Amino acid sequence: MIMLNAMPLFESSELASVKAQCEELSRKLQRGGVDAQTRIRREQRLRQLRAEQMRLEIQLGLGGSK
Repeated sequence: MIMLNAMPLFESSELASVKAQCEELSRKLQRGGVDAQTRIRREQRLRQLRAEQMRLEIQLGLGGSK
């Protein structure tokens, strides 16, 4: 029972971390000034983070699909 109560808190802090990483990567991508390989890696990482963000939002009941 205690584990069920602790899990959403962990997930919500993890969600905040993922959102912050997404924002940082988005700023870096908008700024530009890097080679193509770096840009591609950043775009791939941003896609992974967005997918993780959606997964966490769904787990926390924040997603739009209820």
